[in-house]
Amino acid sequence: MSDDVYDGIPVVDLPVVDVDIPDPTHLRRSLRYSNAVDIDPVSAIEAALDPRGLIARDVKSRTGEAIRVVGYSPSADRVLVVVLLPDEHPPRGLWHVATAWPASRGLREAYADENEEETP
Repeated sequence: MSDDVYDGIPVVDLPVVDVDIPDPTHLRRSLRYSNAVDIDPVSAIEAALDPRGLIARDVKSRTGEAIRVVGYSPSADRVLVVVLLPDEHPPRGLWHVATAWPASRGLREAYADENEEETP
């Protein structure tokens, strides 16, 4: 999604191999936003680890450390946006879920377009 570099690593090549959820409350978006969809922790992890997921910097990150993964969750049967923070710098593969939500139509279309040639 971007030519950006994160800790010397192209964003699209960041290793996302292990994901945990330090505070599952952040996935209960309905506590903060009316009509928001809560995301199951398993679904957030599946989407974050989607090998076909789209990775980009989180433009709304207050610290500049967060990335967003747009990925598919089989258990939720939908494309999600998952915000991740690295466990260490430079990232070696472990990331922590900060929050997640269902992807907008535009992001679902970008995900489908990017993965179109991989679909049989």
